[in-house]
Amino acid sequence: MTKTETKTDFLVVGAGIAGLVVAHSLSEFGKVLVITKGKLKQSNTYWAQGGIAAVTDKEDSFESHAEDTTIAGAGHCNGFAVKYLVAHAPKAINFLKSIGVEFQEDPVLEAGHSFPRVLRTSDYTGQDILNHLIKAVKKKKNITVQEDTEAIELIEYSGKCYGAFVRHEENEEITPIFAKNTILATGGCGQLYEKTTNTTGSGGDGLALAANVGLELKDIEFIQFHPTALDKPDNNRYFLLSEALRGFGARIVNERGESFLQKFDKRAELAPRDLVSRAVYFELMNGPVYLDMRHNEASNIKKHFPNIYKRVKEYGFDLGKDLVPIIPVAHYACGGIPVDLTGATKLPGLFAVGEVACTGVHGANRLASNSLLEAVVFSQAAASALGGNLESEQAELIDTTIPLDIPKIVIEPMDQVMAYSKRLGQIMWKHVGIIRTTEGLEKAKKQIISIPARDYRIQHRQLICYKIIEACQNRPESLGTHYITSELV
Repeated sequence: MTKTETKTDFLVVGAGIAGLVVAHSLSEFGKVLVITKGKLKQSNTYWAQGGIAAVTDKEDSFESHAEDTTIAGAGHCNGFAVKYLVAHAPKAINFLKSIGVEFQEDPVLEAGHSFPRVLRTSDYTGQDILNHLIKAVKKKKNITVQEDTEAIELIEYSGKCYGAFVRHEENEEITPIFAKNTILATGGCGQLYEKTTNTTGSGGDGLALAANVGLELKDIEFIQFHPTALDKPDNNRYFLLSEALRGFGARIVNERGESFLQKFDKRAELAPRDLVSRAVYFELMNGPVYLDMRHNEASNIKKHFPNIYKRVKEYGFDLGKDLVPIIPVAHYACGGIPVDLTGATKLPGLFAVGEVACTGVHGANRLASNSLLEAVVFSQAAASALGGNLESEQAELIDTTIPLDIPKIVIEPMDQVMAYSKRLGQIMWKHVGIIRTTEGLEKAKKQIISIPARDYRIQHRQLICYKIIEACQNRPESLGTHYITSELV
């Protein structure tokens, strides 16, 4: 990868599906610099298994997709955003096909959907999409990608964003990157929790960047927990057992082999994730819970889910023969930085796309396979709006003359950073997880404040943990993924 520039037309922070789609789309309008604090292929996109939801069958409809999205979101969705999302889904699919993504002919059914509308390339759809996006981005002469580069603070002056201060992994030097427009595509915050499907980089960085320049965050109490992760931690994350497995007939059973989800919702295994996660959480109090596919032929499972089957086998379980232990874990942030349908925040010059953004499309609980869709649809919308602005007569030159106040940061030893991060995750999992209590939230707030971190990375995480807790406290009634009670469970 080439060395970072000091100025660019567009600075994209993050290299998952949202960051690469917006970069690819913006390349026709000017120079694009993409920075990612790790390596390419280390984003959550790489681990996305399910697929991308879109209406492709004549019996299905945009209205049905919108209704399913709103029902799953507990009625808390932005109706305009939902309509825009589902109406532009076919365009998103065509874009992915244009860069070489090959979808299977028949879409599959996933929980919360009224029709089979989830398009897959395999059972590792995110990985396939990301690989094609990386190839497409590398072909664009106007795009530079800088790995091992972390944005630590936005450059904000006189009510406008002018880029970001960044730090390269190999040293402590802080460098300003000036940009006409800065786009945050940093993903989610699952690593704030002890148990999560998210990769180690998903610590809410983009949320902290926005909050530190005075932007309010929206709906961040709505953290989605995925109900079926393999109950066997591996390098600070849990392996996801795709929603599509349940669409294929997998059952969730207790230690006696009994189904129990129908007691919570008549849709049972195909109910939205918030309901299934809570049902599994409560059942776990009585003993282990399992995913059961033993009624399916092993050869059939291998055919439809070859990668998942192989990976589960590596953990010592056979999907066709064994009850596979599961646990609900933190998976997706439904809220984030408030944006309009073009990704614009309230700070001029700053945009946000993907999981870090809050368009309101997910409401209080995301519908399965709407995440990859959202990332493509609204990244393209942002690029279109930004490109139009750049071509207008009002387009500005990149201003590198503004006064700079270089951030002063503390970098503590990595073992100390990891220890603080682990402690934060334990607090959030215990008190701000699937079941929340008024007493537990207050305890969590005090415990998080008491952590004596000086390292900027942990301070960023502390800030977002605190804001999530405040958002929970400001919503005294349960809704979607936010389940709160006055008494300890």
